Amino acid sequence: MRALIIGKGNDPRHFDLFGLPEERQWDALAENYGLLHRLWREEKVSWDGSTRPPLTEVTTSPRPFQDPIPVRYGSATSEQSTDLAARSGGPLFSANSFHPLAKYKALVDHYRERWEHHGHDPRDARVGTGFGGLFIARRSQDAVEGFRPYWDALFNSAAGKHNNSPFTSLEDAVERGSALVGSSQQVIEKIHRYHEAFGNEVVGIGVDLLTEEVQREQPELFASEVPSVIRRELP
Repeated sequence: MRALIIGKGNDPRHFDLFGLPEERQWDALAENYGLLHRLWREEKVSWDGSTRPPLTEVTTSPRPFQDPIPVRYGSATSEQSTDLAARSGGPLFSANSFHPLAKYKALVDHYRERWEHHGHDPRDARVGTGFGGLFIARRSQDAVEGFRPYWDALFNSAAGKHNNSPFTSLEDAVERGSALVGSSQQVIEKIHRYHEAFGNEVVGIGVDLLTEEVQREQPELFASEVPSVIRRELP
C-alpha cells in the first residue's frame, strides 16, 4: 500500500518560486488539497478557486490504481495544519525535526482535540511521526561524530534557519530532540519516549541527508536491530 503525505513545504524560497504570497500559504494548502481530493475521485472536475487558474471538466490521467489513495497530513509548526487534518478526517504526520518534543506534542494534542470537535470518533484519530535523522553506531560518541556533518549542513540550510530551532548544537538536538543518533538501544528508547507522548502508530525514518554509501548502511543497521524490538514492546 502507498500513502501520500501532504504539506505546504518547509523552505521559504518556494513561495516566490510559485508566485504565492507567504501570508496565503494556509489558504493554498487547504484549497489545493480539496482540488487534489476531487481530481483523484471524480472523472470530470470543474473547479474555481483563489490560488490557481480554474479548471473545466478536467480528467487526470492515468487514473489512480489504488482507490482511495491514503493521505497523511503533514504538520510542522502550526495549528492550522493540524486543524486541516482533523477537519478533513485524515491521519496526521508530525514532521518532528527542528524542535523539542513538547512543541510537537502540543500540535498532536491539538489535532486530537480538533478531531473530536469536528465530530469524529476519538478512537479513529491516527498519528505518525518523523524523526530528525538517523545514525546508529556501536558507541554513541561515534554515532554523534558520524552524523555531525549532515546535521551541520541541514541546520545551516535555508529551511534550517527558517525554522528557528532552539537547539544550540548536535549534542543538544540529540538530547532534547528527535534525532535517532546513538546506539541501537538509545534509538529504541527514544522511539518509546515519543510513542508515549504522541500515541503514534507510524514511524518515519529519513536518510536523505546522508551520502549514498551511508544511506545504504544505516537503514540496514536500523532494520537488523530496532524494528523487532519495537514490534515486541509496542505491539
